[in-house]
Amino acid sequence: MKIRVILILSFIYTVQQASAQKPGIKNNTMYFLSSVFVDHKKNTLVKDKGHIVFDTKLNTAACFTSCNFIHLTYSMNKQAIKFSTVKAEGDPCPDILLGIEEDLKSILPKISYYKCNGRDLVFMNNKDTLMVFYEKEISKK
Repeated sequence: MKIRVILILSFIYTVQQASAQKPGIKNNTMYFLSSVFVDHKKNTLVKDKGHIVFDTKLNTAACFTSCNFIHLTYSMNKQAIKFSTVKAEGDPCPDILLGIEEDLKSILPKISYYKCNGRDLVFMNNKDTLMVFYEKEISKK
């Protein structure tokens, strides 16, 4: 009887620990831009033209392009995420890169939840995918 109770309690503890370790947005990790979706059309020309870094303790993030960065604040509850501040900082991007910055500024406020698929961080609104970032291994030398 005691062994059965111990086994049941250890099983419950293991399940709780496993469910608490679901993949989520990692703190201070670079996620590189893979694609954006505008009018349900995937644009992969933006690949590696920007990246985002989250500070999960302060609920802030910075989205960097090659010429500028966008300061973000967000709130998160499980898989739900809402960007409340999306503000470009610094000098505006030149025309050739302005489209990427404008896409980021217009898409980020529309995001309502995210999911992690392996190394991919997928931002969505309802059932539509809006942006995909991927975690890139940083080589340590």
